[in-house]
Amino acid sequence: MSPAKPKSGPKPGPKVGDLQLRLRAAYPDARCALDHQDPFQLVVATILSAQCTDARVNLTTPALFARFPDAASLAQAPLAELEGLIKSTGFFRNKARNLIGLGQALMARHGGVVPSELAALTALPGVGQKTANVVLSNAFGVPALPVDTHIFRVARRLGLSKASTPEKVEADLCRLFPRESWIDLHHQLIHHGRRVCDARRPDCAVCPLLDLCPTGLGEAKDPHLGVKRAAAVPQLPAKVFSTQAPPEAGPLRIVSLVPSVTELLVQWGLGARLVGRTRYCIEPRWIRNSVPMVGGTKDPDLDRIRDLAPDLVILERDENPKAVAEALTTLGLPWMALEIRTVKDCIAGLRQLGGRLGVPELAEARAAQLEDRLQGRRRKGPRALAMIWKDPWMSSGPDTYVGDLLRQGGLTPIGPDRYPVLSEEDLEGLAPQVILLPTEPYRFNRRHQAELQKRFPRALIHLVDGQALTWYLSRTEAGLDLVQDLRA
Repeated sequence: MSPAKPKSGPKPGPKVGDLQLRLRAAYPDARCALDHQDPFQLVVATILSAQCTDARVNLTTPALFARFPDAASLAQAPLAELEGLIKSTGFFRNKARNLIGLGQALMARHGGVVPSELAALTALPGVGQKTANVVLSNAFGVPALPVDTHIFRVARRLGLSKASTPEKVEADLCRLFPRESWIDLHHQLIHHGRRVCDARRPDCAVCPLLDLCPTGLGEAKDPHLGVKRAAAVPQLPAKVFSTQAPPEAGPLRIVSLVPSVTELLVQWGLGARLVGRTRYCIEPRWIRNSVPMVGGTKDPDLDRIRDLAPDLVILERDENPKAVAEALTTLGLPWMALEIRTVKDCIAGLRQLGGRLGVPELAEARAAQLEDRLQGRRRKGPRALAMIWKDPWMSSGPDTYVGDLLRQGGLTPIGPDRYPVLSEEDLEGLAPQVILLPTEPYRFNRRHQAELQKRFPRALIHLVDGQALTWYLSRTEAGLDLVQDLRA
């Protein structure tokens, strides 16, 4: 069920389509920031997120779900114990009562299962329209556009709505944008509000939407701050987040053997030039059905690559064996190999790619943004271990991209080698204070988290987005955000 349409509001026009393209290019990794494995966990996490950061909620829910994993157990939760588990999220007394009521209502009305209808969801304790729409869109794939504080602020600054309540802003946005775009748009606007359009100090100079924003251009009073800002001077080239690149610039038939590079090419508007990818190049999702596969990362199908007649094959020295490059040379196929071991290597890699692909402006703008984020000295933080495999345990050591990402984000990476195999004794000897369990390449889950938590009761153990942590170039900014949120 979609929100009621208002009788009046902003009129759709070219701005809306352009804005969608730019948001898609700027935030291709935008997705729900609340960790969850099913609709029950998501509705609980969303209730906890009221007046609380998603990062803080994600630190709270592992212990909560270990103790109360379903509606039946939550319905019988002792109030004092539940309050203690969620105290760090704020307003814990009201939230605890709502959560117990939620469990009881799910058991009484829905057999312990979270319903997938708006009316049924909003009838549950602690669940308003925003929470219901978050659950509908992220757990059930039902198009919805819940408006949180970030979307409320961004939409009004962009002039997409003049409404004074989140519900009315939601109605305006749902009327302006096609229904099939609502879920992605919700996450993209939230990312934009967090990363650029800050409540008190919006960074208009680097905003990819600046020329579409009456507030940033100084044409209208800031509806959030109540003042009229001076027109911002853009620091980025106008085409930095362009969704199209000049068709005559650079190679036109590209095979990418690197997942994150494949995604980066799409972000730069070069998706139409991709003619081949490995089975691990899966983002954005549409390429899975549109770009032919050429085998794996370590053992690509060289005959298939030759038949695609590429004018460039892109490799990375750690991901793709030297023998692959040698075979491409034997076949007479042009290739380039990146070498990414640090976050700073990403800056050089962006410029190297931009020059070779004929989009130096796009590359330079992104490289300069990343350089700015790395300014200043960093103090040593807690000793952190980033796991990448189990049976046997393996980690990503200090002399790797992931290790440097942790370092740049305020943690101290530990480990004896680049990708060491660790025995049980090795793990104990490293004495980690923080352990990260990414969702790839190994699919760590809450069971592994609980296992390690028993072994290291004083350590902070986090399940994290594996792509944000390991996909350099296309998601380096998301990786820095992830690590810095853990330190917050």
